Amino acid sequence: MRKEIKRNGRPRLYDSPEDFDDKVAEYKLHCKENKEPATWTGLALFLGFSSRQSIDEYLKYDGFSDSVKRAKMYIEHSYEKNLHNGAPSGSIFALKNFGWSDKNSLDLTSSDGTMTPTLIEIVAPDYQSQD
Repeated sequence: MRKEIKRNGRPRLYDSPEDFDDKVAEYKLHCKENKEPATWTGLALFLGFSSRQSIDEYLKYDGFSDSVKRAKMYIEHSYEKNLHNGAPSGSIFALKNFGWSDKNSLDLTSSDGTMTPTLIEIVAPDYQSQD
């Protein structure tokens, strides 16, 4: 006789990527109709989640990866468009939380080691020992 496995935890809010996508589309329409900016926390709340990280959990579920990535891209796009307004500092902060960076960095290493610095030792002659 097969034993039934009980799963602990709360059931998922969305059973399919299509359901998830439909709710994201509703959020987009909601923002447009109410002239509200699309935000990451706004999306999380609209989708029924209690945290932004809850959306990221869906990345682990089979078939949801593209849906979650598209939703995040939509929010990033909203912040990015706001960079062209007079006071973009809030959007800059938000985009940094999405992994954007405004730092310039220069990587002087090479993967094959050809640019790896070598230690050159210069030994001065010992003039005191010569008579």
